[in-house]
Amino acid sequence: MSEPNSGPNRKLIGWSIVAVCVVIAIIVAIAVSGDDSNSPEKYLRENFDHVSGSDPDSDAGIVFEDDGTVTSVANQIATATDADENRADGSNQYLRYDDDWLVVVEPRTPSGSTITLYEYDRGYRHHSTVIGLWGWNTFYGRNVGSGSSGDSFRGGGSGSGK
Repeated sequence: MSEPNSGPNRKLIGWSIVAVCVVIAIIVAIAVSGDDSNSPEKYLRENFDHVSGSDPDSDAGIVFEDDGTVTSVANQIATATDADENRADGSNQYLRYDDDWLVVVEPRTPSGSTITLYEYDRGYRHHSTVIGLWGWNTFYGRNVGSGSSGDSFRGGGSGSGK
């Protein structure tokens, strides 16, 4: 007489458990890897001249340069990388990417632009005297905050209220 827990049913249950574990592992891997489409770092590296830095969480950030004007460079970056907000202050442009990134585009002497990529909290600490006035703080919810000048716009994908 055979045991009740042996035979084809036990093998089927074992393979089913393995299959479920593989599916769960794939789902977790996809969720953890995330979608970096809103990260400007790759775009900046591919489209601008790298000057210095390798860590956006350093005080200096990652610095790039371009021969274009501050406005044209900032608009190009904001459009290509789906910036959440783009604000101007004097001759500088600030692009915010949720609570992850801050891109600062400044005039370069004698001409062109300097582009600095910061991890958002580091960039906030470096530029808080400007961006803090707009209601951008270290706690940030997507597309929230007080408005500023007519030079600003709310961007970032689909959705209402824009």
